[in-house]
Amino acid sequence: MIRTIASLLLLSSLAPAAEIRAGHSHKGEAFDTGPRTRPQLMTGIGKAHFPITHKNPEVQQWFDQGNTLLHSFSDFEAERAFRWCLKLEPENAMCYWGLARAAGDERSVPFIQEAAKRKASVSERERLYIEALEARERTDRLRDRGDDDRERNVRYKKILETLCLKYPADDEARLLLALANMGDSRYGTELILREVEQRQPNHPGLHHYRIHNWNYHEPEAALASCKRYGAIAPNLGHALHMPGHIYAQVGMWQEAAIAMDAATRTEVKTMHAQQVFPFNYWNWGHNRHYLSYIQEQLGLPELALAGARELVAAPQDPKSNGDAPFSPHSQGIRSWVRTLVKYERWNDLLAPNTIPWRKIPADQLLKAYAEARAHFALQQREQGEKAMEALDAFAKEKAVERLYPIMALDLKARLALAKGETLLGLNLLSQAAEKQHAMQLADNDPPSYPEVLFNALGHAYLAAGAKDLAIRAFEKALALTRNDRFALDGLARAGKPTPVRLPAPQRDYQTDTLRSFGPDHWSPFAAPSLNALDAAGQPFTLAAQKGRNTILVFYLGRECPHCLQQLRALQAKAAEWKRLDTDVLAISPNAPAVNQTLGAEAAYQSIRFLSDQGSANARRFLAYDDFEQMEIHATILIDKEGKVRWSRLGGAPFEDLPFLIKEIERLRPQP
Repeated sequence: MIRTIASLLLLSSLAPAAEIRAGHSHKGEAFDTGPRTRPQLMTGIGKAHFPITHKNPEVQQWFDQGNTLLHSFSDFEAERAFRWCLKLEPENAMCYWGLARAAGDERSVPFIQEAAKRKASVSERERLYIEALEARERTDRLRDRGDDDRERNVRYKKILETLCLKYPADDEARLLLALANMGDSRYGTELILREVEQRQPNHPGLHHYRIHNWNYHEPEAALASCKRYGAIAPNLGHALHMPGHIYAQVGMWQEAAIAMDAATRTEVKTMHAQQVFPFNYWNWGHNRHYLSYIQEQLGLPELALAGARELVAAPQDPKSNGDAPFSPHSQGIRSWVRTLVKYERWNDLLAPNTIPWRKIPADQLLKAYAEARAHFALQQREQGEKAMEALDAFAKEKAVERLYPIMALDLKARLALAKGETLLGLNLLSQAAEKQHAMQLADNDPPSYPEVLFNALGHAYLAAGAKDLAIRAFEKALALTRNDRFALDGLARAGKPTPVRLPAPQRDYQTDTLRSFGPDHWSPFAAPSLNALDAAGQPFTLAAQKGRNTILVFYLGRECPHCLQQLRALQAKAAEWKRLDTDVLAISPNAPAVNQTLGAEAAYQSIRFLSDQGSANARRFLAYDDFEQMEIHATILIDKEGKVRWSRLGGAPFEDLPFLIKEIERLRPQP
């Protein structure tokens, strides 16, 4: 429903506006979101040639880069390449087709509509590609017919099938068809991929889609592609990451750690180079979380916990809410708890300042569960029962409806066992283990429950003297998570040591050998140089801000009323900025004399105005649209050491100042 409404608003967003708002794209609202700086030629991403009709040879070069990036789900960078294609050839229909694919949101509709307007100028093959995407996207015509996503996807695939039949050498059509078929026919998809492999054995899309195709079912079928994909595209984090999924599923934990660690480092290196943050780069959080899970399996809890703390400490953003289930912060909390529970660090779980719990249902449910587990393990039954009462407050909370029933049953079992009601406790724990097993089978990795409960059941059986039942429980845990160190340890304790079984040889995970991929953790990057003139016409640099936090605002000059509104709002919080050792610097193309007049007004008395004539500073701080050659709005938070901690760039000034205050408070040393 949200996408439908947003699409309606954007349907005419590419038409020339009667009045262009300052800082907004002249091409329409759909261009306000997405990359605003020009692309760079990229290496180490693989090659995927997609011939299109063009007049300027450079267009084909950038189109191929965008298409190659799409095959590795690097959509943001792909969009940057397609935007440059459009700058070079504004009427090229396939440039809009590329943008529609890269956008992947409500903006896809106006982009594909613009492609459709120009499809008479391209070849029949290209026209079919455009019509396929038209059929898949929710346009006015299709919306009027009430078509749902499945019906539109069927039409999309039919046109791709036509493309494959009419153009038997077109591997791009085959790969898009394979991608669309995943989940419906794994074997059929594999046959398509083998056809492409005959002609292009090193196509990145071939190996990427094979890994996804066999993820969670017959994962061994993708092992060869796991080895190839990262070698083909070593500079793309996702190409290094996806093999880790397969390696984890087949129990090759050393190889899985190498994949995820290399991917995490590559993503950090990329974020630093692009001056972006973890909240801009969704896969970093998933990657770092998965790496911590794998490190748990390798008996490296300290590394796993360091990763969890890194996720929690990462910068947040109002548009990528820290409370969302898959935000870095949320994944960090889950990782933190899972490691402490698995390694039975009960006192750490109970310490009041170990985990920075938030007042949201997901955290409070997990807190109650973890504290109950800790109290029962420490034979503190009364406190454990109080924690169970806190957990029951979430019985009807929709946000935790999958976890609550299992946790409630799990804790009832622990309470029964603590009371000496062994048969009841074992029965309840067996039920909880079955439910947790079913949920983990349906989950995307890493698992959302803190522990594989068949391992807990196995240990409970051992404590009750039922070795045979314990062995069966540990073996079921091992079937769920191959080569699970905790299940293997349980089997050894039960008197049935089980060897590690691997489908292929693996290397040893050694972090020192991965340094070439990039830094081992995310850190704020050094601010670009600021060389501006103050209101008196004197040079000003960030060296003057050492020891002070800085809110650096790129605004469009006193001619922009929305900018002045933002600056007045910042002035209204002057007392807060003083409390937080923070200065506000406002920089624009205005000449120093204009800034002197503006700074003399009472509405801006605590703000320091700077002049960026020629926009050199705006370019360095990415507050400049290279496609349309104009300044854009930017609000940037720089810490006392001159490191960039957060930024927002785009068509509108940033106005959520309470959020900004919270982010600055997070920079302060914790007690």
